[in-house]
Amino acid sequence: MSSKNKNHPRKPDTNFVEKKPLVSVIIPVYNSAKFISQTLESLLYQTMKNFEVIAVDDCSTDNSVEVIASSAEKFGGRLHVIKLPKNSGTPGLPRNIGIQFAHGKYIAFLDSDDLYTKTALEELSTLAEEYQADVVHLDDTFKVFNGIPMSVDAPAFTDINALTNPGNLGFTEWRLPLLLRPQPLSAPTLKPDTLAERINFWVTWKYRLGVCSNFCRRDFLILNQIFFPEMFAAEDQIFNFKCLCLAKNFLRAPNVVYIIRPRADSISRGEKNIQDAEAYFRKWLKVINSGFNELEKFMAQIPFFEKQLSRRYAVLEFFFTCTFNRQIAGKYEKSHAPLIYPFLKKEFPSETAALSAYLFNTMNSCWLQIVRLKQENKELKKKLQGAI
Repeated sequence: MSSKNKNHPRKPDTNFVEKKPLVSVIIPVYNSAKFISQTLESLLYQTMKNFEVIAVDDCSTDNSVEVIASSAEKFGGRLHVIKLPKNSGTPGLPRNIGIQFAHGKYIAFLDSDDLYTKTALEELSTLAEEYQADVVHLDDTFKVFNGIPMSVDAPAFTDINALTNPGNLGFTEWRLPLLLRPQPLSAPTLKPDTLAERINFWVTWKYRLGVCSNFCRRDFLILNQIFFPEMFAAEDQIFNFKCLCLAKNFLRAPNVVYIIRPRADSISRGEKNIQDAEAYFRKWLKVINSGFNELEKFMAQIPFFEKQLSRRYAVLEFFFTCTFNRQIAGKYEKSHAPLIYPFLKKEFPSETAALSAYLFNTMNSCWLQIVRLKQENKELKKKLQGAI
């Protein structure tokens, strides 16, 4: 990816930071006024203080910026707000801006409705320094409060001490067959140098897909031009895959320091009526198409994938499967079954209804490419099917 891209501006020439922080925490913000205060408060309570916070506002229509600004004094010059001139509609661009602006040796990604435990940055930076890691990959996250999944809008989400106390939290469930779930780590582990082994781990769900699972060395990102693609969603999967492929030292860590708080208006939730459902389909089909293009473009630059067509196909199939199944089929196969078939018929006029149903996207050209790769991938496909 070129640094000349308009979405990857040059880092500002500024001298307002007298001493470079060890960590830059990047927070994309859009209409986060209801919960950003607690997110910032979880940073104020960090045991490690050598960090800066970069909040990138994506043209919020509420008073998010004012709420963030009201906390600036508490951070003593370590909180910076960047306001984008035009809404991008994705957290990817704000994160790209944050990476460019950051002064820290390491980059941490925190969503505007989530939290860190009090020792999060201390634990992550210590691991990165000890192992000289390009990427520290968190094996798990917290997601529940007092054992009950709750929306960030719930009244119980008020006390920051309770919210960041691991004793009140539970682990995110792995919704995978036991055979596919990663074995729990007892200690940090550097992953193999061989790309083949890393790819096998990726396509069998051994890594987490969300970007907030990765704590990255900034120089590594800049040197390899690893940024987020312009996608409505799933851009973090592409980002994480690039990190996995290009990191010299990729550390898988058992530390659980990130707290996910569900939101009622999450973009991954489907619309409830037929009209909205069709718009939702179209959005995710565009995501799948864009994801394929990004993955293909990236893998074409790596010699390993030139001859390893089976693994190249496995990566594409994995992206298609997890995106399609989780965001489209899983949400609408029952509740909107009457809508799905007319939608497919309109989008994919074909004599073969089964083929149209299987495609379920607007990327026929990409799919033809997959079919070609699939013919050379029978051995790996059988292996993966046998593991499921």
